[in-house]
Amino acid sequence: MFIKLLPRPIRKYLHMTSRQRKHEVQLNLWMMPALYITGTLVLVAIPLLLDLYFDLPTKTTGFFNASASNTGTLVSALVSGTLLLAAYTLNSILVALTSFSSEYSPRMLFNFISDRTTQHILGLFYGSFVFMLISFLFVTNSSRDYFTAVPISCTLVTLAAVIAFAIFVNHTTTWMQIHNVVDAMKNESERIIQSTLIDELEPYRSDEPGYTYEDYSGYTYKASVSGYIQLINFVDMIKQAKEDDVVVRLDAKAGDYVLKGNRLFSYRGPGAQDLKIEKYNSMIQIGHKRSEIQDVDMSMNKLSEIAIKSIGNDDPTSAINTFHQMADLMINMDASTTLHPYLQDEDKQTRVVYNTVTFSTYLHEGFGRIRHYTQKDYLLIVEMIQIFIRMADSISEKNYSTIWEFAQDTILHIPQTAFYRADRIQLLDYLKQLADVTGHGMDYYELERHLRPN
Repeated sequence: MFIKLLPRPIRKYLHMTSRQRKHEVQLNLWMMPALYITGTLVLVAIPLLLDLYFDLPTKTTGFFNASASNTGTLVSALVSGTLLLAAYTLNSILVALTSFSSEYSPRMLFNFISDRTTQHILGLFYGSFVFMLISFLFVTNSSRDYFTAVPISCTLVTLAAVIAFAIFVNHTTTWMQIHNVVDAMKNESERIIQSTLIDELEPYRSDEPGYTYEDYSGYTYKASVSGYIQLINFVDMIKQAKEDDVVVRLDAKAGDYVLKGNRLFSYRGPGAQDLKIEKYNSMIQIGHKRSEIQDVDMSMNKLSEIAIKSIGNDDPTSAINTFHQMADLMINMDASTTLHPYLQDEDKQTRVVYNTVTFSTYLHEGFGRIRHYTQKDYLLIVEMIQIFIRMADSISEKNYSTIWEFAQDTILHIPQTAFYRADRIQLLDYLKQLADVTGHGMDYYELERHLRPN
């Protein structure tokens, strides 16, 4: 009953899983300042108790004491100054970030807000304002003639706010450098891969399907609402499937948009007829927006979006830097996970079949989008082939053909007139290296004929 009385923006957090709640809180600006303000209410009580209850001014020398009128004037000036400092800083930063986001990606504003340093500094701004506001209210309503702890504490808090202002400006200018933005996005993507593909799924993966109850009749469950699949509770689903003695085959993955009535998953096995479908439905969270919690595709999409915007802004250096980070991300994914679709319980019985993204999917999600915008920028195409050579030196051999076929398809759709003679020679040299590394030496000559001027 009490929950229904809460505002809807707060009530929605109570219906989320702990993992969703933590992610959403990090994307909101109010949580950290709220914690700082709560802490301020405790800290501000210390100087007030020292002056008003323990009568600190009578126990110190006159040098540390300030009259009530001077204390009120000081705190009043500090309150307005702190508020003006915070407002001016936030206004300037938001204007700069809005312009910056329009050039590269609208997600950058959300990334900046969710940055822990940003939230801590803003929390300090709000906390310092509340600290001095409460101090001002008590000082102006007190009958005491002198104060000691209040003016000293307010001065120290203001000094902390000024230092935070300098740190915040430096943090913002550093954060807004595109190479730092791309690196932060890559690190966040690696965290998602670590938590989803490795920590959550890898212990249950198997390359062998085992017995999947194909001789039993299958049942299908369709989505009851439209939206993005935000979160799938794989661990509980495996345990529940073992308890029900069924195999669940997911027809959609995290990040997919499903329409009402689309197939969500199917199940079969000895316990399929008595299965309580509501339990499995509750393990799949569907919402109106795409979430990054388990969406590995979105990680690469964000980086490719930065590269595309950089190309459009005639900023090839930023685009190339993004290429490097994308390649590093794919190498890490290839080295750390098997991506097998079969999830088994502790008895090695397959319980969930889930087709996650493959290396090929990741390659096309990233570089596949970019190559559409580099058709006339031969320098970026040459750089892309160089990156593929470096990738081929680091990834497993099973992905050699994927890289070569992607590079081959890219070159075959580029007109011959896109290159100057020297650039064509350089590109052919890199293609020959890539063909040799990936074991497609004979296929190189087709590309050589294609790029040869008529």
